[in-house]
Amino acid sequence: MNQISSSMSLFSSADITSKKNGAPKKIIILDTSISSVNLGDQVIAEASNKVLHKIFPHAFYVSMPTHEFMLWESYRVLRDCDHVFVAGSNLLKSKMLWRNQWKISPLDLIFRRNSTLLGCGWWNYQVTPDFYSRFALNKILSKKGLHSVRDDYSRRQLEAAGINNVRNTSCVTMWDLTPEHCIDIPKEKAPSVVTALTGYHPDEAADRALLTLLKKHYKEVIFWVQQPEDMAYGLSLSDGSMKFMSPNLATYSDFLKNNHVDYIGSRLHGGIRALQLGKRSLILAVDNRALEINKDTNLPVYKRENLAAIESWITGAAETKIVLPQKNIDEWKSQYIV
Repeated sequence: MNQISSSMSLFSSADITSKKNGAPKKIIILDTSISSVNLGDQVIAEASNKVLHKIFPHAFYVSMPTHEFMLWESYRVLRDCDHVFVAGSNLLKSKMLWRNQWKISPLDLIFRRNSTLLGCGWWNYQVTPDFYSRFALNKILSKKGLHSVRDDYSRRQLEAAGINNVRNTSCVTMWDLTPEHCIDIPKEKAPSVVTALTGYHPDEAADRALLTLLKKHYKEVIFWVQQPEDMAYGLSLSDGSMKFMSPNLATYSDFLKNNHVDYIGSRLHGGIRALQLGKRSLILAVDNRALEINKDTNLPVYKRENLAAIESWITGAAETKIVLPQKNIDEWKSQYIV
């Protein structure tokens, strides 16, 4: 009989870091992909889970939504957990009472404590956080450990809210984009291109000009749908020659793995997914997120209106040189290594 392999899921009692009663550590992940219609949140959730499972390989994990308000059962589960991680996305705002993606109620300010940020970002460029936002963030976020944010702008906004235990680690989806990974990403143009447009942030003139440019330089243009409104927007700009991909992350990932393509589009995590899978990628900025990450990490980003720069990137030799804040990433991870 063959010996059972225990390299992945089996472990001895000596390997476990547990509570005094012998129960495993309980980790809560506040998951932005639950109740989300943005497939980019699935890219973030996948990367967050990967990082946390490496740090706490034998913990018991519970996922809870950020896009819905919590009720009593959630508070009960939270009460005896060891860590609560807010897993990425642009959840932080200067006015968190209004149209907030992270659903925080007044009850949360009583029952929720000590959440730790993992690659979170600020929702657009905004003024200094208002009184309620400062109060809420200081109530809910941990004062002991380090928080991880995806760009320096987000770090400065948290400092303005009185939260100084913060490190700019870049987006958690980028932590595997090491020099060793990036050196294998092609430098020259592929035969075909995947594009993505942002339906909630349209610029018909700029986006139509982009599609015309892509048709000029690529044999085939394939449209990736990250949110439902993206498809309607893409169809409104298409002349019928562009192909559309089924709107799910598995299809997109399989297509990238099995085809020699570039990515050029305004969906940030559509582009990061392409980089994760070794594809030459250019992200077109429509708001603060890609621009701020570019400043800190050299993520390939141009404004979508800059057609001359985009065309130069397409036709030239574009080397991918991501500069990760590795010291900050390692410092954030090391606080959990006993």
